[in-house]
Formats: sequence, C-alpha cells, structure tokens
Amino acid sequence: MRHILVTGVRQSKAPIEVREKFALTEPEVTNAIDWMMAQPGVEECVVLTTCNRTEIYLAGCDAATCLKTVKRFFRDVKGVDVDRYRRAMFTLMGEDTSLHLFRVASGLDSLILGEAQILGQVKEALAAAQQKHSAGARLDKLFKTALTVGKRVRTETGIAVKDVSVSRAAYQLMRRESPDLLEKRIALLGGGKMASILLASLKRDMTSEQLARVMVVNRSEKRLAELVEKFGITQTKTWADIDNVLADADVLFVATGAPHLVLEHQDFVNAGPCLVMDISVPRNVDPAVENLDHVRLYNTDDLKALGASCDENVQVLTDHAREIIEEEFAGYCQWLISRPVAPTIAQLRSKIEQIATLHAASNLPVKESNGSMPDTEAFVRSLVNKILHDPTMRLKTTQNLEEIYRQAATLSHLFNIETPMPWKNVPQPVVLRKKHQTGT
Repeated sequence: MRHILVTGVRQSKAPIEVREKFALTEPEVTNAIDWMMAQPGVEECVVLTTCNRTEIYLAGCDAATCLKTVKRFFRDVKGVDVDRYRRAMFTLMGEDTSLHLFRVASGLDSLILGEAQILGQVKEALAAAQQKHSAGARLDKLFKTALTVGKRVRTETGIAVKDVSVSRAAYQLMRRESPDLLEKRIALLGGGKMASILLASLKRDMTSEQLARVMVVNRSEKRLAELVEKFGITQTKTWADIDNVLADADVLFVATGAPHLVLEHQDFVNAGPCLVMDISVPRNVDPAVENLDHVRLYNTDDLKALGASCDENVQVLTDHAREIIEEEFAGYCQWLISRPVAPTIAQLRSKIEQIATLHAASNLPVKESNGSMPDTEAFVRSLVNKILHDPTMRLKTTQNLEEIYRQAATLSHLFNIETPMPWKNVPQPVVLRKKHQTGT
C-alpha cells in the first residue's frame, strides 16, 4: 500500500490563483496519463481534476520515484513552477491516499459539504484511465471502492438530501448578496454541466416572466437551441452580442469551461453596475475587474464561508460518513493485503477441482433416480466451495503480511503448488488499525 500515492492541489490548501495553474483540460488529462505511463517506475495512473482540485494518483514500484515524476510533469509539461507552489501542493502515500479519495468521493473534502458533482467526477476520472488502460488492479479497485463509499454516504446519511453543488452554491451566494436576484436581469455565459445546473436552479425558482429576462450566451447556436428546449430560455445571445449583454445585465454568471480568460478588464469599463460570479477554474474573468467601482466580482473561493454554514448538522453527517469510510477502508486494506496470495488460492482451487471432477465422473450415477442426467459441474463446484471456504476465508482475513505469506507458503508446500512467492521478500508487516483517523 505504500506504493500508491496522490499529489496535487486542492481547495483547502490552494487558493484559486494557484489551482488554476495546475488545472487540466480533458485533452491535457489524456496527455498527462500518456506521459506518466511512459515514465520508468510508474505502473498505474488516474487523474482527478475539478474546479476544486487537480490530483494525480499513481501506483508504482517506488513512491519517491512516482512523486518526482508528477513534479516533473507539472514543471516540464504544464509549465508550473512547482518549487514556488510547493507549500500549496499536498502529497499522501499508502493508506492515507485511499482515505483521502474516500473523503473526496463522499463530499467531505469538497468546498460545499456533500457536493453532488464530485462522485460523477471520480467516476469520469476512472473511466478516462480505463480507456487509456492506465488503471491497473490497485487503482481500479481503489476508485471503485471510493465510488461505493460515495454512494453509501449519500444514501445512508442526510448528505444526499441536500441539493448541493458548486453551481448551486454560487446561485445561493448571489441570492444572499442580492436578495431580489430573481427580479434582476441575469446573464449566463456557458453551456456545459455547471451552466445547466445554474439554469435548472433558475427555472425551479423563477416565474415564467422572470425566466424570460434571463440571457444565455454561447458560441454555439446548436447548444443554445438545446438549452432553449431543455430550460425554456427565450433570450439567447452569441458572443458577438457580449458588449450589449454586459451593458444590460445586473448579474452575470460565467461558466464557460475555457482554460483561459474570456472577459478582460476593458470589457467591463463601459458595462452597467453588476455582480459577476465566475465559477470557472481556471478563471474566465480577469481578476483586475474587481478594481472597477461598479462591478463586484466573486469566484469559487468566495463559496467557502457559504459551505461552512450551510448545515446545522454537519458534525452528525460527517461522523456517520466517517463510519462508512472506516468500514470500506478496512475491506480495501484486506483486499490489498491478500492480493499477492490470490494465485495460490486460484491454483489450489484448480487442483482440487481437477481431483473432484475425476472422482465425480467415475462415481456419480449415470442417471438420477428421476431419470435426469447428473450435473457433474455443479456438484464439483459446490463440493470445492465447501472444502475451500474456511481456509480461503482465513487466508484472506489474516491481517499481517508475514502471517498471510507464511500460510500461503504452507499451502503451496502441502499441496505441491508452484506459484509466485512474494513472501520471499516480505516488506514491513501492515496491521489494520481498529480505528483509523479519517481526516486528511
């Protein structure tokens, strides 16, 4: 487990001006996976990137080598001065990596507690790695367990009841800053997932008359038509209309997904007084805009205070979630520990199946009493399962590496099984703790 690590930046340690330097677009994620997998010592790679984090998960023969590889990627490929931002970066190894990912998938490490989008983003990260064949047994199991954790936390705690996401929180912040928001002229730049969540919130809370004042700006007329059909928007604008949009809007939401600024300081000089909520990472609105007296600019970092006070039962929710994390963490650890002896168990099962099949074929009746043919395969499978159940479970649930390898070696010797013998080079034993601190 000490050969799995995660490193990168996240919102709890890195402000947006740092996170945006590490942010990766979808093509850059693909490039990152290809680059990592081509480096010596890296065996597996999954990249998780959201507006709140950029995290690279690696499995390899040496954690220190993997860590240096990630830093070289950010420095040489992404062009980030990692030495300058080393205090904003974080690195976790071994079991701390899995605990962190479980917290992330649960929404406990999000800007907004229980944030809904993160579980889908974890799933997308795994899918991207699977497509590139970079998620081997260790990271594949880790991320699938994280998805299980996230689903359990949302169904077994009150977190799932809360309608929370970064987009929804941005909408709530604007309502707090402008109590009569629904009466304002609202403009939205973008058309992706975050923009769709914003539009869904507006449609849910607005009257048809209020919704008719909402303007949506997108470069694609096809996408605008899709948004009109889905949300009933009546005012659509292309990028050529941006000056008029800025002049008319009282509140502007920006969520284009572009990896660069799309609105500069000069774009707002002649704009009317407005609130601007930039929920993009990297930011889409020039930070210098906040120096204009008639514009109030907000970004995702401004959502932290809102997230901290969004629920009176935070402690109850997180305590329950941590219990679920502990349970799934123990199961993942056990799988990881027992994984090296899986070939021994498989060969033992194969050998006993061969013996049982041979004797079943010569001893079972040709026909059953009711005239039907006996199901030899089912009989053998049932018999082998019963014989191997206890020794297999004991082997899999042993919590000390040295002991589990010793038991596997004994089985190999007694049953004359030739399998790889990782116990010849046993690392320091890992013993599962009864209670693990899940905070990271």
